[in-house]
Amino acid sequence: MNTQSAKADEFRRQHVAGKLLMLPNIWDVGGARLMKELGYPSVATASVATAITNGYRDGEQIPFDKLMLLVSAITSAVDIPLTVDMEKGFAENLTDLKDNIRRLIAAGAVGLNIEDSLHDRSGYYPLNAQCHKIEAIREIGIQEGVPLVINARTDFFALKTDPDPLGKSIERGKAYKSAGADCIYPILISDYEEISRFVQAVDMPVNVNLLKPVADLKRLENDGVARVSVGPQLLYHVLTTMKQIGEQLRQYDTTDFFGRNLVTRDFIDRLT
Repeated sequence: MNTQSAKADEFRRQHVAGKLLMLPNIWDVGGARLMKELGYPSVATASVATAITNGYRDGEQIPFDKLMLLVSAITSAVDIPLTVDMEKGFAENLTDLKDNIRRLIAAGAVGLNIEDSLHDRSGYYPLNAQCHKIEAIREIGIQEGVPLVINARTDFFALKTDPDPLGKSIERGKAYKSAGADCIYPILISDYEEISRFVQAVDMPVNVNLLKPVADLKRLENDGVARVSVGPQLLYHVLTTMKQIGEQLRQYDTTDFFGRNLVTRDFIDRLT
């Protein structure tokens, strides 16, 4: 891929109903290189993972400068598309949001998540206001010559503050599509029937996060889901393994420390 614009177009083409895009969420260069080595065509960051591994809590606590340094490091290390979890945009107004999107593009990203719940999770940004944010992101992408892939996240299933999360999510999905979103992400939707109804209603690429109640990836593909992401779960797996082995070593137990086949140094060197 010779240009960032071409990379954005390629990432958009990966969102096809009937052919699932399995999108791993990583938090550093090593993870991005590993996923590319495994054959993934693109990677994403997860806000929880990037925050925790840099010493911050989730919720835009990581300084934006530090996040952009991380994005730049990843895009410099791998040539596959990177989409970034931008949470609410790290901005209090559209002017600051536009500046941040310019910086995101300058760092080499070709896509982003933007979510619609308030910082305190007490409710949602007004529909018109959220649409204006999506329109602003699309505007800057056009100006900078990089057609960013906008994954518009809606949080009605996550917050559980409305008696009809499916209906509200569909309403938002249609509005976000009209505002310029490329993909809609009803995070924490966890019922196959509701997912199928949602996909049919919004008539656009849909991102589902991988949850145990909807873990049949082939069924999700057959139901028209275009993209599945894993959020911070890869980091949770890593930390769980470290925790288990660390606890055992404290008890002088080396069973698991030597009980699995680890990647080799040669394999690690291929990732550098």
